[in-house]
Amino acid sequence: MPPATGRRRLPLAERREEILKAATELIAASGFKGVTLEAFAEACGMTKAGLLHHFRSRDDLLIAVLERRDELDLTTVVDTLEPVSGPAASRIVMTRFVRRNLGQRSLVQLYTVLAAEAVDPAHPAHDYFRTRLREGRAMLEHSLLSWHPRPDLAAVELLAFLDGLQLNWLRDPDIDYLAQWQSFAGRFFAV
Repeated sequence: MPPATGRRRLPLAERREEILKAATELIAASGFKGVTLEAFAEACGMTKAGLLHHFRSRDDLLIAVLERRDELDLTTVVDTLEPVSGPAASRIVMTRFVRRNLGQRSLVQLYTVLAAEAVDPAHPAHDYFRTRLREGRAMLEHSLLSWHPRPDLAAVELLAFLDGLQLNWLRDPDIDYLAQWQSFAGRFFAV
């Protein structure tokens, strides 16, 4: 018979994954600042002390959530980090990324909310987002946009469009995310 509190024992990896999934949903809905450590624990049927057994702090949990999102993106979108052969191949890779985001609204919301909160240098994810932007731009320049006459400018333009599209789509789900992407991509990859 399970304990009256509803708490249950799980293998370490399974419990960690459960915590990360619940934290992702809570942060996407309320932002990081709006969720207490107790709320994270409660969402998983754990005590605060039990949660701290898996993550040393609320900030560590946040970084783990962000790293998990990055891992999921990399494993499902990019087959290789080798440079693509040209605009058509680059468009295919980026369209896979766009389609993936279209199917995971809560993760897009999580990233968008946290990215906005983390503009503040005091936010625990500020350095994470600065590093991610720098590394993302470099990856785009060298792996997906090396064919472009100005890969540095193209990387910033591509990221700016995607960030803006995602933000507007979160505000208005009637926006046809994929159609907007295809319209932009038709021009962007026609260099």
